[in-house]
Amino acid sequence: MTSHLSVCLLFTMSCLLACEPAGRNANNGNNVNNTNNLSNVNNANNLTDGGTDADGAADTGPDADVDASTEPWVQIVSPADGAVVDNPVTFTIAAGRVAMVRLFADDWPLGDAWDPAGRTTHTYDFSGTGYERNIVLRGYADTAATVEVATDSLVITPRETDVGTFLSDMWNTYYYLAMESDYSGADDTTLYDANCAPIAQVPADFSDDVCIEGSGRLDDGRVINYARSCNCGRTCPTGGIICYAVLDAVEFPWGMGSASNPLEPLRSWAVDSSFIARGTLLYAEEFDGVTIPAVDGLGGFVHDGCFRADDVGGWINGNHFDFFAGTHDMWIALENLFPTESTFNVYINPGKCAYLAQ
Repeated sequence: MTSHLSVCLLFTMSCLLACEPAGRNANNGNNVNNTNNLSNVNNANNLTDGGTDADGAADTGPDADVDASTEPWVQIVSPADGAVVDNPVTFTIAAGRVAMVRLFADDWPLGDAWDPAGRTTHTYDFSGTGYERNIVLRGYADTAATVEVATDSLVITPRETDVGTFLSDMWNTYYYLAMESDYSGADDTTLYDANCAPIAQVPADFSDDVCIEGSGRLDDGRVINYARSCNCGRTCPTGGIICYAVLDAVEFPWGMGSASNPLEPLRSWAVDSSFIARGTLLYAEEFDGVTIPAVDGLGGFVHDGCFRADDVGGWINGNHFDFFAGTHDMWIALENLFPTESTFNVYINPGKCAYLAQ
């Protein structure tokens, strides 16, 4: 597939984790008034009362009376409540009278439960950064970690450190895979392959859309992609005629990029290849931590700002990129987040995005 603007005018050859749920304002069932919450200033078992320990030294941790208590307790020792911390985040905990402990962020488990007698630290790499996370440490009476007997909680903001090298501020447009199912008109227009052999009869409006977007999905499930300009078929609204190739719908469910690579909705960008090499990993700061709405079976997750240069376009020059939205309706939803011609701080070769490398 080529990008939205590219196919319209120059017909250049073209062309998701589950992340932990991360609502910014998630409500946590373990509120700060929990009678077992060791960070609550009203808690009778407050471990850091700001006074002195039994030996008269400054209070730096659990008090002697708590240590000697027969009641189960847990505490997140670090990071501090309200802290902005580098990602990955290392948590240090303390606990007593519990068999197992487990950390959660916005009710999502940050790994398995463990025995605090064996270790007191746990490191987690957050995929969404730059916004508050509600952290809860739960203590359990049993090794199966099913009987909760103590909790502690705090709020932190993970920040990303390995975002790569700043490239430029860049501005956006969007493109998507045209769907024949979006059009109800008569099948009165023929689409042709590169040899001018008929591929399908489709509504004229769909023919116009697929030639602008560069690729599309037919009602029978076949995915077609720009092959070359030709002399057979319907003229595009922007001029010229396009012939198509039928792709393997399993390998290329969303169309093909500029190096015969599959496109990935919400991750693939079409770029100026003289400005950004194909396959380059990219980090867009403004997208990190943004909740992508659930549309057409796509989205429904918190984006980490990671993208890949998968496509090109003749009208995509310099610091312009075309964002592959996947579907028309997802494009509209993204316009509500970042309208066309929004500006982004873009970095190249971000370590945090290494998982997207092809």
